[in-house]
Amino acid sequence: MIEMLIKDYYSIDNATVTDDGKGTFEVSLNPECMVYQGHFPGNPVSPGVCNIQMIIECARQLTGKQLMLSNLQQCRLTTLITPQTHSRLKISLATEPKGDVIKLKADISDDSGTCLEMKAELSIEGQ
Repeated sequence: MIEMLIKDYYSIDNATVTDDGKGTFEVSLNPECMVYQGHFPGNPVSPGVCNIQMIIECARQLTGKQLMLSNLQQCRLTTLITPQTHSRLKISLATEPKGDVIKLKADISDDSGTCLEMKAELSIEGQ
């Protein structure tokens, strides 16, 4: 069983999913999450790995499949995400099945612009 961050690190406030493998998730970060006690006390910063996991969890909801990251092709962090300055975020996803993997393009943004851009391949757990 893969550990999920939803409900502790973040919550999904709204989700819009289309039939063509695209979706938008509006999420809220939880500043009380224990991860911020160590990253960093008094100056909480959202760890990049947690932001990537948040994208994967939204992709699971989009596709209805238990997905795992198999190839992180590109991940560009353009803005430091903190629960104070970025408490509400938008995660935009585009998925495309290619053989036994799902190609993913994703970004995390807020009202001020893009915070993270990512391209990856996801595999279906158990395959």
